[in-house]
Amino acid sequence: MKIYYKKKFWASVGSLLLGLALPGTCLFVGWETFDLKDAVLTVLMILGGLSGILRSLDREKARQDKAEDRDERSRYNALRGRALTFRVLFWLNFAMLAGCFIGWWRSGEQEVYIQTALPCMVLLIVGWITRIVSDFYYEFRG
Repeated sequence: MKIYYKKKFWASVGSLLLGLALPGTCLFVGWETFDLKDAVLTVLMILGGLSGILRSLDREKARQDKAEDRDERSRYNALRGRALTFRVLFWLNFAMLAGCFIGWWRSGEQEVYIQTALPCMVLLIVGWITRIVSDFYYEFRG
């Protein structure tokens, strides 16, 4: 049995293992925490993993998946989606940080709002640094 698309194969094995991990942890912790949501998630992860494994073992399906992954239009759409997601999360994080500062200013309770604002501030700074570094990288790369 030959694996024709190794990238998809290993991603599907990871999905299958994640699907098996939830019931596996319930064996040790107890089944009282396992509910309908967990069962649906487990079934979807296992089926997705099996589907990907079977597609990576079939020559024609693997060729179709490779062609789809190499398609410039799908890559462009993926990059546009990532950029939009980054922008939305950046401004959402900024709004959360501003809300924390306004709440701290209005109430005077420093501990609650500072504990909430600190992760937002770190994410905002990391976002700025990432944007600056990526701008320099793509500017000098070509």
